[in-house]
Amino acid sequence: MINILTLTIILATFAFDMWLSILNYSHRTQPIPDNVKDIYDSESYARWLNYSMENFRLGMIAKVFSTLLTVLFLTLGFFPWLNRIALSVSSDPIYSVMIFIGAYMILNSLLDIPFSYIKNFRIEEKYGFNKTTKKTFVLDLVKSLVMMIVLGGGILYVLLTLYLQSDNFILYTWLFLIVIMVFVNILYTRIFIRIFNKLTPLPDGELKDKIMEFAQKTGTSIKSISVMDASRRTRKLNAFFSGFGKFKSIVLFDNLIEKLKSDEIVAVLAHEIGHGKHKDTVRNLFLALAQMGVMLVLLQLFLSWEALSVSFGFESVNIGFGLILFSVFLSPIDILLDIPLSALSRWAEYRADGYAKEHGYGTAMISALKRLAQENFANLTPHPLMVKMTYSHPPISQRINALQK
Repeated sequence: MINILTLTIILATFAFDMWLSILNYSHRTQPIPDNVKDIYDSESYARWLNYSMENFRLGMIAKVFSTLLTVLFLTLGFFPWLNRIALSVSSDPIYSVMIFIGAYMILNSLLDIPFSYIKNFRIEEKYGFNKTTKKTFVLDLVKSLVMMIVLGGGILYVLLTLYLQSDNFILYTWLFLIVIMVFVNILYTRIFIRIFNKLTPLPDGELKDKIMEFAQKTGTSIKSISVMDASRRTRKLNAFFSGFGKFKSIVLFDNLIEKLKSDEIVAVLAHEIGHGKHKDTVRNLFLALAQMGVMLVLLQLFLSWEALSVSFGFESVNIGFGLILFSVFLSPIDILLDIPLSALSRWAEYRADGYAKEHGYGTAMISALKRLAQENFANLTPHPLMVKMTYSHPPISQRINALQK
């Protein structure tokens, strides 16, 4: 009975996800709002429609493949078979689970490579976005795999040790994951970004002067401003803040500097500074910690639920299988959590836009949003339900409308 209920939830989540994606895709031909009609000309809009269609098709195929594979693995006894292999390599309760989880994760990563390849070298390259060479693509895969084994394996080892040996798994794991979050935030630009990209200091000039002037005027401490060689991989534009406190730094894509005017870049950064001034980062941190606590309660349930393991072919409760099934069930859980969290995030985006406008960058923010939408092939007509359920940022037309009021 439990296995049938599990499969039903997996298939229902898949059906809902497919329906929502189809609903959003069918909305692409709706009239473009007046305040963003100048983003695409007729030729560019036709290209966007084709780009949207090809990404939609690939996404649908990937979702069908992933769900079908999960169902087959669950119904054909793949996980008990994989567990027997792991136990034949090591009978240690921690290492056998790590081998079991590691083999499954590596298999998933390998099966995802064809979709990543098609996405990069067929779709993104066809529409002029991809700048990644096949050599860089392979190197990135190798680096990601090494990081998954080293960092993921280390975190998994601690998690399993706490579960098997600690008398308060939820509390100690929660505290451990807080340390990991702080560690990643501090070292993100110092180490992790540099594994894949080259960072160089923003050279002296008009842009740096304007950024530092705005930061000083608003009392914002910025440790460093770096330029990332994103153009090695993509033509899409982006910029972000990293770290917190004295470790805070700004990272700008090199193609963002190339395509946007100085005032537009400062407007984008003013928006990010607005998040900091309104304590959005702190709020998001506390929300993440609360969410993490809820997830750990559910994780402990999956790890100790013997009937769940037995219903899928195991002789007794299996920790590795509990972890994998918990990761599968994150999708339906996320659907429920995303609705209120996305609404809160969209509200914070409006407020951060307002901060940029309050400091004289309203017009520059509008032109920056339009330029970013144009260069990144943004969807100008997303379905309202898709927005409410998944969008962390409001649609571009609604952000511009708020800025113009």
